[in-house]
Amino acid sequence: MKEFFEQIKDKIEEIKNSPGTIFGLIFPYFLVIGFLIGLYFISKLEFLTRAKVPPVLKDTTAVVTDIPIREAKIVPPVNLSEIKNATPQLLSEGEQLYKSNCASCHGETGAGGGPASAGLNPAPRNFTSLDGWKNGAKLSQIYTTLQEGIPGSSMISYDYLLPEQKFALAHYIRKNFIQNPPQDSQSDLEALDATYNLSAGQQLAAQIPVALAINIVMNEYETDLARVENALKKIVNSNYNGFFSNVTSDKRVALMFLVRNFNSINNEQTFKKIVINNVNQNGFNGRVFNLSDQQWSELYKFLSSVI
Repeated sequence: MKEFFEQIKDKIEEIKNSPGTIFGLIFPYFLVIGFLIGLYFISKLEFLTRAKVPPVLKDTTAVVTDIPIREAKIVPPVNLSEIKNATPQLLSEGEQLYKSNCASCHGETGAGGGPASAGLNPAPRNFTSLDGWKNGAKLSQIYTTLQEGIPGSSMISYDYLLPEQKFALAHYIRKNFIQNPPQDSQSDLEALDATYNLSAGQQLAAQIPVALAINIVMNEYETDLARVENALKKIVNSNYNGFFSNVTSDKRVALMFLVRNFNSINNEQTFKKIVINNVNQNGFNGRVFNLSDQQWSELYKFLSSVI
């Protein structure tokens, strides 16, 4: 037995002195462990893939909205030294504006959670808290929010309100919902005046959505194109087809030019002048300079009858 243990001891010493032998003995165990880890990873592969790839990709496409319809109007000037103070008249007007424009989202108490706030993200502003205001709770800052809106939220621009109305609304919010609201410095009010030209007033031009403007233009051109095609058919089927072809480089362009200027062409002289002054741009060519007075007269009468 002693001899057996001596042999084991000698074998251990031999292994300790031979790193290659040690690696050869433990390598199969590492191989088995690696194989088991690989099997486990493969079994969880579907879960790991689903965990890293979101089920719905975030839509990063910017939402582009068209400009609203706006009537032309004159914006009266405001006296900032007076309107910066919350008078009873301003607060009364502000209350009416708040109830008709803001309460549905911000609630009657100004704490948010109005009936129209469900599903809005971010949620409408809680006016009773001073935390997280995008522009701030000063009078000038609330005015800016009303004028510009807050991009990326449901807070739209109320630029259709007159300056006095926006001040009235801002005063009502600050007076009724915000405890110890921050005050504007004189420089804050001067900066607001410079930004929106409040003390001078301004005249705003009317505007319509771009899509609507395009439709109007297209409808106008559809009518004009129909007139052009109708006139062209009459010309082709007339004895003047060769004559008209001789003085034009593009019949359709020439006819469209005449259609678009039809209301300003009220006699033969005007017709001659407007054609000559726009030669090579209106579909006519330089041969019109060689026309006699009789030919001009015949051309005018013929085109007037077909257009």
